Amino acid sequence: MYLVYTALLALNVSTDVLNGFTVVQKSLKQSIVSTEGINNSLMTEFDNSYSQNPVKVGPQYKTAQEVVIKSDALYAQLEKMKVEIIRKCDGIGPEVPDNKITVDTLNARDNLDNAFTVAEYGPTGATPGAGLGYPLKDSIDSFANFMVKIAQGDTANKIPKDSALIATIRQTFDTSDQPNPQEPTEMQPWITRMFEHMPAIAAMTLLTQYQQAVRNTESNIIRYLHNATDAGDFRVNKITAEVIPVSSYVTRGGQYQAKIILAAIDSTKRPKITVNGQVIESEDYIVPCNSVGSFDIAGTIELPRADGSITPYEFSSSYIVGEPTAIISADKMNVLYSGIKNPISVSVPGVPTQNISISATNIKSLTKSGSGWVITPDKVGTECRISVSVKKEDGKTQSIGSKPFRVKQLPPPVGYIAYKENGAPAKFKGGKPFAKASLMGATGVQAELDDADIEANYTVLGFQMKVVDTMGNWKIEMSNGSAFTEKQKDLMRKMGKGKTFLISGIRAKGQDGLVRDLPTIEVTIN
Repeated sequence: MYLVYTALLALNVSTDVLNGFTVVQKSLKQSIVSTEGINNSLMTEFDNSYSQNPVKVGPQYKTAQEVVIKSDALYAQLEKMKVEIIRKCDGIGPEVPDNKITVDTLNARDNLDNAFTVAEYGPTGATPGAGLGYPLKDSIDSFANFMVKIAQGDTANKIPKDSALIATIRQTFDTSDQPNPQEPTEMQPWITRMFEHMPAIAAMTLLTQYQQAVRNTESNIIRYLHNATDAGDFRVNKITAEVIPVSSYVTRGGQYQAKIILAAIDSTKRPKITVNGQVIESEDYIVPCNSVGSFDIAGTIELPRADGSITPYEFSSSYIVGEPTAIISADKMNVLYSGIKNPISVSVPGVPTQNISISATNIKSLTKSGSGWVITPDKVGTECRISVSVKKEDGKTQSIGSKPFRVKQLPPPVGYIAYKENGAPAKFKGGKPFAKASLMGATGVQAELDDADIEANYTVLGFQMKVVDTMGNWKIEMSNGSAFTEKQKDLMRKMGKGKTFLISGIRAKGQDGLVRDLPTIEVTIN
């Protein structure tokens, strides 16, 4: 973004450009207000969790409170910087309080000097190196280091490290010297990059962008801390007793097995569980099943509270014991998809796998694969019925049963930019800024299903890259394959931080032979 803004600067900044910054400034403020609402809700939820279990939630809750304090402090310091720049630009004296000065009151939007003066020399413009930009940079660095330290996790308390969050924080709040876009061999300090020759309204927008980043980071860290608390703690608004069976249908000669627990059980407090009048020693409830029929189970779970009182939670459930039958299931989905190989597992209690065979309707192929089968369905919308038979000890074949499956087309895939992060393959699908170094190392556009449970390959046949030039017109470069063309790479190479372009018109062909149009990918360079 800084490079784009710098490229727009001249002695006479057009009104359209200034108005554009004003529009972005207002949009950022609206986003900040929305994020602040989310942050307040997160802290309210954290307050409730802490009040219910202060011992376990306490460490994360106290850290979250520090996060709020440090976020508010940096946000206020950024706001103070804006106020001082406005005072300098519009000649506003100390008689006007800070809370009466906002970006909306700025008159000298096109002033190119005073933002840097305040940052480098201070409001009086007297001493080099005494400006407000230096303590602001230190505060930004301190804020980023504090948040990164939290996201490193805590091995002792089994809080995992969030590498993606750490990378985002470091990129967002990077104040290190960067190569001068005009003189690549010359390193440019953060204060110079932010404020030198910068129109006042542009400086306001950059500072507001930092404020938005502060609130977003505050939100991400609070959510990270809250998620780090034990999900099983006895600290929720509603607690219900649950029966979780391994299966509610049992064959004669087998066993019924279930876990009887509280939906939000505290692992540090052992509840008393009574089932059908008998106290059991663990959450595992196992009974022999020697008769066919329907059977009920009922009882209570008694959990001691901190004040010594006991609260009972009632539960009830039932299970069915039936004769042996076939069990047919799709390994990775509850339907079959046309055009790809669908793994199928079939089992019959008490019958070895080698004695089980299957047949199916509406298929292109059916093959044995390891302990299961692979089916490729034929027509979409026509039922595929799988029938099971077993070879008995006397050598005869017995039909066990069948099950219908719906045959559907593969769902539409999504496109992504393939690149490498820390040497490992990575995927960019939009929704957040994309580091330029990663973008320049990207190989092109690929496609995949968002549903990780379905394995299907897609070939990208072509796409177009759309970018707005300095005149506001769309410039389009086509690729007739999955790789970026040299012209597309050249456009990327010339784009600065904050510049946005679109990857649209993506066409991909799946294993089912169908060519699909994929959604557009919006790329904002970080």
